[in-house]
Amino acid sequence: MKITVCSLDIAWEDKHQNFEKVESIIDQLEDPGDLFILPEMFSTGFTMNTDLAEDAAGETLKWMVRFAKKHNIAVIGSFPYTQNGREIFNRAYFVKPDGSWENYDKRHLFRMGDENNHYTRGDEKCIVNYKGVKFALNVCYDIRFPVWSRNIGNKYDVLINIANFPQSRIEAIEPLVRARAIENMSYSIFVNRSGNDPVCSYCPSSQIYNFKGGSISNEIFVTDCKGVQTQVLSCTIDMDALSDFRYKFPAWMDADTFNVIR
Repeated sequence: MKITVCSLDIAWEDKHQNFEKVESIIDQLEDPGDLFILPEMFSTGFTMNTDLAEDAAGETLKWMVRFAKKHNIAVIGSFPYTQNGREIFNRAYFVKPDGSWENYDKRHLFRMGDENNHYTRGDEKCIVNYKGVKFALNVCYDIRFPVWSRNIGNKYDVLINIANFPQSRIEAIEPLVRARAIENMSYSIFVNRSGNDPVCSYCPSSQIYNFKGGSISNEIFVTDCKGVQTQVLSCTIDMDALSDFRYKFPAWMDADTFNVIR
């Protein structure tokens, strides 16, 4: 399976411009593969303006469904989601080419950015089976909490973390993402944004590691419709190699079992 990740320079609170940017990027890729991954809050930026929140009938999810069908590719991204007009979640969607989807609500809300005072914490993990590969979804701050992502019994094959992780703390990313790959005996994919928002600056820093902690990404830069150079990474997930490693080095069989309590 081929996976492509896009370190989008997110236009602040401008959904339509961000949709246009993403389309302009994928249109330049000869073979985007089977799955296209966008950063956290790809349509708005990491905003605390919950007036921008949408439900499942909103334009962002509708755009994701159209995008998946048009390009015959699954797509992942999060946006502010409102449930029953009351609770607001930072919700990630995994939309498949047939238009079906599964979703994950961010568990660990970034209190240093006041996210915990504007959004509701999620309580359910989400593992998506797509083309025989099992994907676990995480969002940004989740990467710092390995217990939440622990892969007991090889329940997933790929851990995906989509983020708005600022340049000022970027040195933490490589060891965090690599560790999640090694300890969980899975692929680990981190998808960050680039550019600036009213609070932070971001640099191209998306990363992909295999189950041994080795970097496996191919990097190119694509100019989006606004003239911004955008980092695009791609990789191929080798399920036979993963299964073989888990068989020959079955450390997963000695993992501690536990339940996460709210």
